[in-house]
Amino acid sequence: MPVDPEEGLVTDLMLGMMVVFGADIIALVGFMWVANYTSATVFIAVTASILAAFGLWIGWRWNEIRKLQSTDDPERTALDELKHQYAAGELGEAEFEQKLDRLVEVEEQVDSDEIEVDEAIDRAE
Repeated sequence: MPVDPEEGLVTDLMLGMMVVFGADIIALVGFMWVANYTSATVFIAVTASILAAFGLWIGWRWNEIRKLQSTDDPERTALDELKHQYAAGELGEAEFEQKLDRLVEVEEQVDSDEIEVDEAIDRAE
């Protein structure tokens, strides 16, 4: 399910699901508990499970939105992206060092020769 950060953290769908399913099930089990058809333990377990499920859903959305916003930053440099990938465990130490060296070479060529970035990348490869 794709995440749209513009919708916000809690969407209309989430609120609707909580009201239609979550609150109704909690109320039903609560009435059953009051009428002595079930125990307080069952009521507490059902309530905790439903709230935990919606909490996990919100947590998942928050994490996905955070990931999208961190990669969409226009001010982010290639070095920042490389550091982020290394910190996230997407790159090993050797691969990080190799890419860092290549990045430094490209930046030095661009600074010293006043050549275009694309041409410097082609030379570094």
